[in-house]
Order: sequence, then C-alpha cells, then structure tokens
Amino acid sequence: MKSRLNSRVNQFEKRIGGYYHSVPGTYEGETGEDMQLIDDGDTCGAEELESLFQVKCRIGNELAVSLNSDYILHLAADSCFTRVAAGLSNAVVHIFDVNVERAFQISSVASVSTSTPDERVGICGVRFLDDTPNCLLVGENSGIIRLYDLRTQREQARFEENVEHTDNFSYNGRGSSMNIRKAINCFDSNSNGRIICTGTEQYQGDSFLLFYDVRQREHLGGYFESHEDDITSLRFHDKNPDILCSGSTDGLINVFDIKEETEDDALTATINVECSIQKLNWHKNIYEQDVISCVTDTNDFHVYFAEEGDVVAKFDRCQITAAAKRKNEDNCIVVGAHSNGNGDLLLLTGTNNKGEVLRILRLNNNLLPVADFIGNRQIVRTSVFDQKSGTLVTGGESGFVTLWTTEGSRKEDEGLTSSSSEFKYKNKKSKKKTPY
Repeated sequence: MKSRLNSRVNQFEKRIGGYYHSVPGTYEGETGEDMQLIDDGDTCGAEELESLFQVKCRIGNELAVSLNSDYILHLAADSCFTRVAAGLSNAVVHIFDVNVERAFQISSVASVSTSTPDERVGICGVRFLDDTPNCLLVGENSGIIRLYDLRTQREQARFEENVEHTDNFSYNGRGSSMNIRKAINCFDSNSNGRIICTGTEQYQGDSFLLFYDVRQREHLGGYFESHEDDITSLRFHDKNPDILCSGSTDGLINVFDIKEETEDDALTATINVECSIQKLNWHKNIYEQDVISCVTDTNDFHVYFAEEGDVVAKFDRCQITAAAKRKNEDNCIVVGAHSNGNGDLLLLTGTNNKGEVLRILRLNNNLLPVADFIGNRQIVRTSVFDQKSGTLVTGGESGFVTLWTTEGSRKEDEGLTSSSSEFKYKNKKSKKKTPY
C-alpha cells in the first residue's frame, strides 16, 4: 500500500504541471515544534571527493526553456544525437540542435504546443520516431500520440483509440469492442519505427497496452491481462523491434515478444520488483546479454536479466546515498540509468533539496564513484546520454536544458566512455507473484 501511495503522490505532482516545488532540506516530526532541518552534505572532504569522482563534468551549454515555473519532465534524442526534444509541464515541446563540432552548442529551432487555450494537456513522453531527426512523437495523458514533422513543424498524424476490454484482444488485432479512450502514462516506439505502444492508467480494475501501426495509421490491438495497476514505463528493445518491456505500479516488469499471436504467448518473462516502478531501460553486459534496469518510486535501483528474470543487482536508496557520498538518504534521488556502450552501466543520482549535487555511479559488484557535475543549478528529473561521445543532456525543475562535457582527472581522453566493468554476475531468482 505504501508504494502505491507513493506512486499516486508522484503522479499528482506531475499532473499539477510544475506548481509543486521541493522544499530545501528534509524535516522530521509532525508538529511545528518538532520540525528541525536534518543535516545534509557530503560524507567526506573535498580532497577525498576529488580522488573518488575522477571524471569532472562541466556545463558545455545551458538554456532556460521558460520564464515561468515550468518543469522539464521528458527528454529524447535522435539516434545520432543531433537533436534533443524537451517536454515541459506546460504541455510545450522545445527542440534543440546539438552541434558536436562547435563544443556541443545547443540552439532552439522549434516549439510545438500540444494544448489549446481552453484545455490543459499533460505530456507523458517524447520520442524521435526513426533514424532521422525530423519525425517526433509527442504523447498526451489524454490518450493521444501526435506525430510531428519538424521540417514543417506541423502535425502529420495522430494515434488514438477508444477501446473497451475484450478477453482475447491481442497485438494482432483479434477481437474488438471500442467506446472509451483511455488516459495514458507512457509510450514508446520500436527500433524500426513501425509500431507504437502506449500504457494506460488503471480503468475499472484494468490496465492496457495498446498498439498502433505507424505506416497504416491504425490501431492494432492490445494486451489486457498482464498488469493490474497503472502502467508507468514502456521500453522497446533498442535493436530488436519485437521485444518490449513494461513496468507498473503493481510492482511487475513484463517482457513481451509482440510477434506472437496472443498475449499469453507474447509474455516471455515476469519479474516481481515488489515496489511501484518508475523507469525502465535496456542495457547489455560485457557478454552481450540483455538486462533491464529499473528505478522504483522509492528511489531504489534494480537490474535484471531480461530472458530469465534473474536478479543482477539490487540497491536501496540508503546504499545509493552512501555510494554517492551523501549523508541524507531522504534527499537522494535516482534520475536514471545509461549504458556507455562498453558494458558499463552508469547510474545518474542527484538531490531533491537544492538540487546542486549531481553524480554518476558505475555498477560493478557495488556502485562505484565515477563522475561529479560542477555547476548544476536544478533538481534534475530526466536525462539522455550519447554513448559515442559521452555527452549527457539533463533537464529538471528549474527549466534548464543542460549539456555536459566531461574531463577526466586521470583519464583525460576517456571520460564516461571508458570501460572497466565487471557487470556480469547473477544473484537470486525473482518470484513471479504480484506483491499486492
């Protein structure tokens, strides 16, 4: 129940569109007399931090996307990292050019508003559709996915469907009964740009995965039996267009092979995280095995083998705080996990008081210090990472899109692209049982 409550609070904070602000510090007690600011800071001195976090990340370029109190909730980059899209809490998407040859300069080239003056529409994600930087998908919480051509800055298509639960309704479209459009929390497109999948909020006890054909501009069908609560994260495999993982507030990660005829046949693995899920991502270890990283609503971090569902690693918020060399775990947040292309899995962590601290940890047998970010000015909520150049772009609650460049104190030419990982071991089996 506690994890469900945390999930509902997180969703409420997103829905109010940027009017929630974190209070500096963390308080204990429930009355005014008892509220005292808990001490927060680093657990070691500056000299030790310097030796532990050998890679220093500095601001290459930074732009404020709004003069109002608008959050950056979503970031996406095209496959060549030439453009970055930022989805804001005010339902506006900004597009930025990333010019590697000019010290990673960013310039705003377009803005797309997804709402009318009479309605306030929340954005649940942004994605570039294919290998070009010209086609952008924008998801709305209302249940619509819009496709924009950035060359004309016009909407080219929209994907929406009114779907009622049907027992045998599957990805290939068998069965049909349609009259209600579902609100969605997340979406993704597959690696060949032909399929879009959306994850809905719970409706009358059911949660749905809905599929669309991009070329035919039509609804294909859905999965209805695999989750029992709000679906919060969807990620297609970055190479295999048929493999999809989904996460939910019911505490389960499901892995699907969508080329199968039925939902039961498509479900290849179910992983019990035992906590409400916030973000999922695909990675490969040094043996080229597929693994899935999971960030929970309680800021824990888990990694699983995708095929068997075995646990690779689990770290709770307290352990992550200690690895980041911080004192107060209540102020520690996990932004997301990225791969550097050489078998390393990198965990981006921050703080939710003043948001000044931003650090990267590397998964080995433990979480090891890697990089410290100098000059961060906001609570970071989302990030995208370029494996080839080691370039990171972040967005957060102060409305800054920040492009970071790296310099290593001992490995100047490697930065975040170096590899020394032992990210390859197995732990215990996960139980395929809903935690609630």
